[in-house]
Parts: sequence; structure tokens; C-alpha cells
Amino acid sequence: MQKFTRSFKFGLSLAVGLAFLTTTLPASARTIAGPRGGTATGNAGVVANPRGGQTGAAQGSFTGGNGGSGSGQFGFRSNGRGQTVYGGSGTVTTPSGSSHTGTTRGYGSYNSTSGYSGENTTVINGNTYNTSTQDGTTTVTTPSGSRTFNRLR
Repeated sequence: MQKFTRSFKFGLSLAVGLAFLTTTLPASARTIAGPRGGTATGNAGVVANPRGGQTGAAQGSFTGGNGGSGSGQFGFRSNGRGQTVYGGSGTVTTPSGSSHTGTTRGYGSYNSTSGYSGENTTVINGNTYNTSTQDGTTTVTTPSGSRTFNRLR
């Protein structure tokens, strides 16, 4: 139940923050041209939260000089007390036409007593990668298995 509550709070908090930010991002994005004909365009914004912390969002896209392209967006929300939620997604198309998609979402917290804890889930082309850290122990789970690492004391 606690994981569902965190996940729900994450989704709701990030959705509200991103909805606000995407309506307040600058209307004109900055574009950069590369030396071989590629271009990249993007914009970002960060605003202070009324109760502390910040909310930020970024979005961008690129086209390669040799035909590849991609786009993505990312957002985060912190509470000013050591806790942050974040998420993003993106798509890339290679010059040969194959497409790759990815999403990431997670949360993290830090305090001077217990240190860092958090969780991240990243999905790339349907393959899920999860990292979870609690009390100095990190577990990484990939499609090929999982492994646990302990902090040296």
C-alpha cells in the first residue's frame, strides 16, 4: 500500500507541476545548429513551489545531419526538505529508420541520519530496469536478473 501511495503521489504531484510548467515555458525555444547540418531545439523552466522546493520541466528535440531524430521531455518536483520526484520520456529514430523509446520515473530522499533512499524505473523498448536504494543497500534489477550492492562502512 505504501508503494502505491508513493506512486500515486508521484504521478499526481508531477502531473500538476508539469501541467503548470508547460503552460509557463517560454513560447520560443532556443535552437542550435551543428557543424554537420543537425539542429537541436529545446526550452526549460524552473519555478519555486509555494511551500518550498522547486518544480522544473524541460523539453527538446533534435535532427541529425545524417537523418536521425529524437525528442524528449523531463520534469521534477522537490519539496525543499530533501525529497524529489521526477519523470521523463523520449524517442529516438536512427538514420536507418529504427525507433527506440524510453521512459524514466522515480523518487529520492535524503536526510543526514539515514542517508539516501529512492527508487527509479526505466523502460527502454519494453525492457524494464529498476534500481532501489534503502539504508545503504542498492538493488538493481534488469531483464537478465538482479544484483544487490551494499555500502562499505
